[in-house]
Amino acid sequence: MKSHLHRHTFMMLGVGLLGGLGVLGMKTWLWPLVSTAQTCDPLPQQDVTKRLERLGTPFATGQYAKSQPYARNVWVMYPFQNQVYLGHGDSNANQGPIPLWFFDPQSQQFQFNFVAPEEQIRDFQRINATLYTPGIDSRESWKFGNIYRFQKRRWQKVRTLPGGVHVWSIQGFKRQLWSVIRRRDNRGYLLRSANNGRTWQDVQTLRPDPALMAQFEGSLYVFPGGSPWQIDTTLRPIHRTDLERTQLFPDHSQATQITKVVPYQSRLAYLGHLSRYVSYSAQGAKVLNREDPHLQPPGLFVARSLKPNQTQVRRISLNPNEVPWDLVATRQGLYVLTSERQQRTGQQRFVNRVRQATDQDLWCEVLTFESDTFARSFTQLQGKWYFGLGTDYGAAYGSKSYTQTAHPQAGTILRTQD
Repeated sequence: MKSHLHRHTFMMLGVGLLGGLGVLGMKTWLWPLVSTAQTCDPLPQQDVTKRLERLGTPFATGQYAKSQPYARNVWVMYPFQNQVYLGHGDSNANQGPIPLWFFDPQSQQFQFNFVAPEEQIRDFQRINATLYTPGIDSRESWKFGNIYRFQKRRWQKVRTLPGGVHVWSIQGFKRQLWSVIRRRDNRGYLLRSANNGRTWQDVQTLRPDPALMAQFEGSLYVFPGGSPWQIDTTLRPIHRTDLERTQLFPDHSQATQITKVVPYQSRLAYLGHLSRYVSYSAQGAKVLNREDPHLQPPGLFVARSLKPNQTQVRRISLNPNEVPWDLVATRQGLYVLTSERQQRTGQQRFVNRVRQATDQDLWCEVLTFESDTFARSFTQLQGKWYFGLGTDYGAAYGSKSYTQTAHPQAGTILRTQD
């Protein structure tokens, strides 16, 4: 691993006086991006390139096959009840409906038993003992938006979110369901349900951008782009205007939105990226998905605290050309999936890495493999790593494309062998 020691940044706004009263100003600690070279070297590393099983490309088969490689991107891999659930699709190009595919290690088969009337599935959340996924772009009328939940070995569509053109996320907090949607007025809304999704109550108006939620430090945080909202035990949203872009995304000049977020013990790990990018080509203008690093690679960040006056956030140092794609928390630890693009005799080749966080927030390489296109998502089940290959839009949509073409291997599922 290369050593990249960045300068230490420390910023503190001190104590001000107003009207004779001492007012404690905001304090933000941004601690250094330290080198991991010496600390990580003794840890075991594995090159598993020759020990990966190619399990298949389920999104390219059957009645609901996706002919466009971008729609076969594996947006999410989620282990649940000894199976790996997979999300794919493309809401920009309206590539639904979406079978809720899963891989069953016992039968060694890809299967689905429900087809969601959505253009894309890119998130799964476990709430208590139930698996949920939000319907981010319904193919039905916009009178209601959908969430889907897996109970008693079958999927159930819950079509109750009023005006939910896009249902960005779903979370459980304080025995209630919470969701972020966008309506036809192009505004975002935070909703909650006290009766398991039968009815919903508007809680807060938000920005229209896709929003994620996460529980951290006893609160529910909503990240809609810009300053987040915090819901504490009072269930009243607090707009955290003190958490501006520079506090959430230190040392990243363009990040405006959180695209992946994972709580782990006393830390909140997340990826930050520019919210959107418009590409201009002979085919016209196209708004590209936020998941792709068209302008500047996403940053990997760790928050030790987001409390007022105690905010502690750092950006994690990676190799200069290393792009973080996905985050996973398991019983063994907190991991990030990255890729590094290389050019060899005119052809692109990608080095994919799994890094594990240490208690000191060093992220050490534990696994690597090479592939013709990059791995966009990953998970772990029964001691084996699973990877979902991805693609960018290709050169037709501008020189900023991460892959030269819309790669035909997108949607391929790989697994480490024993």
